[in-house]
Amino acid sequence: MNTIIVPPLGSSGTSKKRTLWMILGIILGLGVLSIFTIGVFIGSDEAVEVNEYSVLKLTFPGQLNEYGVNDNIFDDSTPLGFYDVLTAIRKAEVDPRIKGIYIPIGASQIGFVKLEEILEALNSFKQKGKFIYGYMETGSRGDYMLLSIADSIFMPKEGMAEIAAPGISGLFFKNLFSKLGVNYHVQQFEEYKSAGEQFSQERFTAPAKEALNVIIQSRAQRMYEVISRNRKLPLLNVQKAFDKGVYTADSMKSNDLIDGFAQEWEVRDIIKKRVESIRKKEIASSDTLKNLSLISLQDYASAECKEFDQKYENEASSIAIVSAVGPIRSGTSGGGNPFGGGEMEIASGSLVKDLKKAFENDDVKAIILRIDSPGGSVIASDEVWTLIQSIKKKKPIYASMSDVAASGGYYIPMACDTIIAHPQTITGSIGVIGMIPVIDEAMAKIGITMDTISTGASSQDLNFMLPMTEERKKKLYDQMYPIYQRFVSKVAQSRDMQFEQARSYAKGRVWLGSDARHHGLIDSLGGLETAIAIAKKRIGMSKDSHPRIIHYPKKKDVISALLSSLTGEKEDESTAEFTQYVEMAFAKKTPINSLISSLPTELQQALGYAISIFHMSQKEKVLAILPFMPII
Repeated sequence: MNTIIVPPLGSSGTSKKRTLWMILGIILGLGVLSIFTIGVFIGSDEAVEVNEYSVLKLTFPGQLNEYGVNDNIFDDSTPLGFYDVLTAIRKAEVDPRIKGIYIPIGASQIGFVKLEEILEALNSFKQKGKFIYGYMETGSRGDYMLLSIADSIFMPKEGMAEIAAPGISGLFFKNLFSKLGVNYHVQQFEEYKSAGEQFSQERFTAPAKEALNVIIQSRAQRMYEVISRNRKLPLLNVQKAFDKGVYTADSMKSNDLIDGFAQEWEVRDIIKKRVESIRKKEIASSDTLKNLSLISLQDYASAECKEFDQKYENEASSIAIVSAVGPIRSGTSGGGNPFGGGEMEIASGSLVKDLKKAFENDDVKAIILRIDSPGGSVIASDEVWTLIQSIKKKKPIYASMSDVAASGGYYIPMACDTIIAHPQTITGSIGVIGMIPVIDEAMAKIGITMDTISTGASSQDLNFMLPMTEERKKKLYDQMYPIYQRFVSKVAQSRDMQFEQARSYAKGRVWLGSDARHHGLIDSLGGLETAIAIAKKRIGMSKDSHPRIIHYPKKKDVISALLSSLTGEKEDESTAEFTQYVEMAFAKKTPINSLISSLPTELQQALGYAISIFHMSQKEKVLAILPFMPII
């Protein structure tokens, strides 16, 4: 028999092992650092060249987020976020070298609000007399909505598109858990705060259905209107096509939703001929182009354009965009979530740090908090809310709401000077919810009995193995009610309302941005560019100038992180970061990463969200979560 001797804590054996691990860590760290450094020196720093008569190839990542994240430390390219995409389109609009845009759409995950803002920029591009061509092999409603702005859309003959009327489906687990002997006690404030109803109801309650129906109907109608306008089709025809469900390329063509059948190389030939025609008109040349000059979005984002760049203000008049994306929890950002939650989450400690950096930067004259969050921890939300209250006394800070700003995602920005939301932003959900699983029946079914010894009347209050008595229910209510009261009170204070008026718009209900504006929950309607325009006016910038934008969080400095880990610096949990970087570097070769990447994007997002919520639950037992987010 093999015997493993475990030395006591603090023994010399432990010390030797620690020393050994530190030496191995240093060797590994230096090796990774050397490889990375070689890659940096080998990489080219040459400026991106844009040829005359070029076409911008607009492709999107699998999921377009507010800020870009590299998934490999050996990739030294700058990851693109939502604002980078907008800026590239705006630059191409005034760049005489760019004659058009080509969009070969893939399976992209672009939020409805971001989609609308991109369409607005593309429409402005077209107004300058430039062309847009689209190509789709397979796609979703959102993909097609984006492509509808194109002059011409092509699909291969065997192409497929999931074009059907929007809808929401909800799963309810009450009966399942009842069969297992588990009963959930759900305490919600108030009737529209419906997240826990998945466990306490068999179907949508009337208030939940009312709120969700308003959102899905409004977004569906908006989608039909956009497609009708862009494709110059009667609105009724578009609605009928979606009611039928159009899937094949033939049916897309018969409903005038595309312009023709073509393979991608054929579409490129069509674009090449279009560029030749433009070139012939501009320089009276009959020469044919040898090759179509396509420039990728990634390359063009870093290219110079004097017509655009000359309008930049100096760095002393910068605007900071601080992105706050994902579920909200306490602590600092970092690994622990293989589904990306470690990057796309709001960790209050990290967000506070980013806000402080923006505040302390003398070049930053105004701050925009760009938020895209369904909520989460009330403790973490209040931590950020408190800091913003302090910041706005000395520096203007604006909130720009993206796809979702609900519950804690609304709590945080209501501390800002001005709240800007898109008409389609999911806003509000001012409420609190708590859930307690009671398993006394499950224990009885399998023959487990329990006895208790208490030192006082409250000893068993949160014992989920005991039935929920009316007294215990009242205690839970009394514990949660003040949290809801404070939330509503802060809404009333920040929105200049009486308490009961704010409460009438609260009750856990989600609103679209347009309705939130009508009820006074936000100040202005618009997207990120609207927020930038408001900030520019506040700091005295001219309407036509471009502000220098400083983004937070910043791309992680790999070398600094490695050095910190080697020197033992723990201020930013550098040891954990170093481990994370090493895992990321080789992640694509691991079986678990391959398994995760093979899952549907929606499932990856849901699992990432679930893990983030699990992290929250380690500290807090009451969560505020938006359960259904309609995506078109």
